[in-house]
Amino acid sequence: MPSDSGHGPAPVLWPRVIGQRRVKHALLAAWRSGRLPHAYLFYGGEGVGKDAAALELARVLRCERGEEEACGQCSSCLRVASMQHPDVRLIVPLPRGAQEKDDDEPLAKLTAAEVRTVQEQLRLKGADPYYRVQIPRANVIKINSIREIRRESSMSTSEGKTRIFIISGADAMNDAASNTLLKTLEEPPGDTMFILTTSRREALLPTILSRCQNVRFDPLTEEEIRAALTERGHIDGAQASLLARLAGGSYTRALELAESDLMAQRADVVDFIRKAIGGKTLELIELIERMAETKDRDVHTRFLTLVLLWFRDALILRHGREVINVDQMTELSSFVSRFPDADLARAVGDVEKAISLVDRYTYIKLVLAQLAVRLRVAILKPAAAHGSHGA
Repeated sequence: MPSDSGHGPAPVLWPRVIGQRRVKHALLAAWRSGRLPHAYLFYGGEGVGKDAAALELARVLRCERGEEEACGQCSSCLRVASMQHPDVRLIVPLPRGAQEKDDDEPLAKLTAAEVRTVQEQLRLKGADPYYRVQIPRANVIKINSIREIRRESSMSTSEGKTRIFIISGADAMNDAASNTLLKTLEEPPGDTMFILTTSRREALLPTILSRCQNVRFDPLTEEEIRAALTERGHIDGAQASLLARLAGGSYTRALELAESDLMAQRADVVDFIRKAIGGKTLELIELIERMAETKDRDVHTRFLTLVLLWFRDALILRHGREVINVDQMTELSSFVSRFPDADLARAVGDVEKAISLVDRYTYIKLVLAQLAVRLRVAILKPAAAHGSHGA
């Protein structure tokens, strides 16, 4: 899309939504043509902007200016931003109250403290569409919430415009809630739009999928994540580049990594490699025992991904190119010069195999111990590594 002046870069479309240029253009094309469907399903990985796009489309549809970019200043935009607009509803998993029945209103049997928590979490989501809603004991989207949608969708809107229901994490609906939603989708009111978001499209009923226009969201690029981290999170360029590489296309995962003890894990990476190559068995066992204390597979995967990045950096440095772990340049340069014959490509493959094993096995100690042995062979005995790799 060219800029209005014909000079300089094109303005960013829907700047609150990171990347997803293809999706944005598709949604706006449908809006311009007056052919928006009554139900969308936004699907793709976690943290790629499905909820953000749903909320932005809702802002555009309700904005008082009626343009393709929501103004963010009118009464309607401000109410959507605080999740207090009567015709824009965000449906999320909620806890079940004491003696709650399926025909009770969703919040009716919750305590006052629980209601305040729900309201605050929705407010935070409205202010930052990439915020991950965290409500204690909230595991499923209750049938009460879907029944309330059904009731409200039969009423006229407050301003004669489209009413929007956003069902975030729609795969959290149980069978009863799914079937109730299906009935509504089969007979949709003319002035109502449903937007379902999910990272597990296969978990939804085929009949629901068939009644929604499915829109696939792509993983974000490293550059898109890096730029968002520096501009929104005020994270310095070097750390933002590392986080973007580790995030696997997810902005929210990058934010979570930024809040984790990432620097300590990176120190463990260097320690693990030194002990593995140096054959310091007892020290290596102690390190593996400590890392195995947590049962969180995400932590183990993150550690191994950091190991992977370290060896990739060593391989890149050998060819004189720019590395990701710029603050570990001294260690990397020393490693590359000390082991000029190391089979770094083989080491990378060994780490990739270990990462794949984390998803299949819970015994992380064995995965790390086997990896240490393979890395020692690949670095110290590269010729033997080719012969023993399949053992």
